[in-house]
Amino acid sequence: MGYDSNKKCLKCYQYNDYLYYCEDCGGTFCTGCIVTEKTDCTYCNECAHISIGNKCEICGKINHLTAEKILKRCPMCSSIKIKDSKRKIDGLTEEFSSNVNLLGTGLDTIKAFANKYSEIVTQAKHMRRERFGLYPNIEGNLLRIQDLFYEIIQRASEILDKVSQHIYQDARTLIFNQNISVSKLRGIDKTLKIIKTHALSYSNILTDYLSDPLNELEDIEVKVKELKLYSELFDKVIEKFEPEIYELKIAAFPNIKMAFPSDNRKKIGTLFITNKKMYFLHKSKLISKKVKSVPISMIKDVDSKSNIFTGKQLIINMSEKNLIKIKCPDDIITKLKFIFGILFNENENYIVTDPYMMENYRANLNFSHLKDKLDKRIKDLKEIPFSPSTQQLRERPIEPRRQVESEEVMNLKIELKAAKDTLRELIKAFNDRSITPEVYFSRREKSTQKIYMIEQQLKEAQHSSLDFGFTDLLRYYSDKHPDRHPTR
Repeated sequence: MGYDSNKKCLKCYQYNDYLYYCEDCGGTFCTGCIVTEKTDCTYCNECAHISIGNKCEICGKINHLTAEKILKRCPMCSSIKIKDSKRKIDGLTEEFSSNVNLLGTGLDTIKAFANKYSEIVTQAKHMRRERFGLYPNIEGNLLRIQDLFYEIIQRASEILDKVSQHIYQDARTLIFNQNISVSKLRGIDKTLKIIKTHALSYSNILTDYLSDPLNELEDIEVKVKELKLYSELFDKVIEKFEPEIYELKIAAFPNIKMAFPSDNRKKIGTLFITNKKMYFLHKSKLISKKVKSVPISMIKDVDSKSNIFTGKQLIINMSEKNLIKIKCPDDIITKLKFIFGILFNENENYIVTDPYMMENYRANLNFSHLKDKLDKRIKDLKEIPFSPSTQQLRERPIEPRRQVESEEVMNLKIELKAAKDTLRELIKAFNDRSITPEVYFSRREKSTQKIYMIEQQLKEAQHSSLDFGFTDLLRYYSDKHPDRHPTR
């Protein structure tokens, strides 16, 4: 009986029934040529895992128990990614399935973003129901993030088709319904790594797309948390005082030293600000303690002064001799000057006019269409290496991949995005009252017509420059699901 020509060590060139496979260089080596060495490691009590270094490779916990582990190294590249060739072959199916499943990690990123958006919208609605009027740009930014999210979902759907095409081109070269020899292991392993790269790239692209909206969402989250802190301060003193129903709550600051014109010295308490009045509640255990209030309309000027003895303090000027002095940290002084500045000017860019506007906002972002499409793509791609037609597809010469989008299509997409950005900026300028209604409606009509014309041109250009690299994928789907993918 002769030797199996496939089971050959690449170092000693001897035939052996038991070989190790290196996942880095793709070499196969016998037991005598593989390098074994003892390495100092650490043991994790929680995972019962021995890791190289002092950090657990599974849970990430810092380990203090020392241990020794015998590691196998590749005699060619010194890699420790050594596996038994038989176990490697037996696990190819599971490895292929897990690599294709990595497409779903992109959906996890979208799901996490949607959950964060839903949570912030719910909190913002609660703050508006409590009649907080600060930061009206929360509403506009959330609506803009919502529109941008659905644009990203559309792009994600288009990119999924392209990534699925690349994975399909590689997966159809795999045949898992036949015996796999050791000589083919290197090529199959390389193909699996390429498929993994494609799947991870899809997730990375979605993460990049969502990075800017996520940063804006985090900025909104900071503002909502600030309003929540103010709300807690208002709720603590609800037994002592509550603003009038027509007032919008703006801010609240505890442990403020404040002196009114009639006071001999500064008293410690909590400062409450609405869009109509300023309230100061002296720190006292008496429930019947009266709250001092000053109408915002009586305040003429606000300025900060500092000297060696008193430090920096805020001076609220109501008249020549009526001064209110506030002693607090510098960051709160800056915040108070900002708030009083917008209250003096009644700036609608910083004070909300309709606290119930957010009631019409949807808290949930819908991406079910992308989820269903992704699940179907993953399911179909997993079946390719086990399809009886895979061998025929493998033997058929692969058409060279052509450019997915022509230059004309790319230019039209750029023009369409620029036109939509122009319309978005126009709406923002109108909401900020930077332009008159006449100019707004005139320019909006022109922008809308331009977007419509570009969309029609884009549809025609895409129809005339279809990607022929998808032909085999469509043929496979038609053979697999003739009722759902009819072809002529």
